[in-house]
Amino acid sequence: MQDIPETTGERLARAMRAHGLAVSALFSRHGGGGRIVVDIEGGGEIWITGANGQIDRQTGDHFGWGAVYRPYGERSGEGETRIYESTGTRAAFERDTAALIVAVVQCAAARRLAPA
Repeated sequence: MQDIPETTGERLARAMRAHGLAVSALFSRHGGGGRIVVDIEGGGEIWITGANGQIDRQTGDHFGWGAVYRPYGERSGEGETRIYESTGTRAAFERDTAALIVAVVQCAAARRLAPA
């Protein structure tokens, strides 16, 4: 039996957890897209998707990431802020994913330091 390689979303979620980020959800509908949700201390979430909402691609088919900070999470898109966008760039998966993680870590740190 052949091993099934991790998808781009699975690899990203694993890397984010390794950097101490709270990945609360990995929504993937094979062939239909999905998103990764990162919980931010003190409230809010960061939603991450791949190009066309796809997070279940193989690394060779990676077409970029998009990430938005949602201060009210699932409850409302009010105040939503785009923190990273590379969809359509065809950047190498490893380099693009590293840049995304930096953006997410910086956003999470800034939200922790913001006055309540």
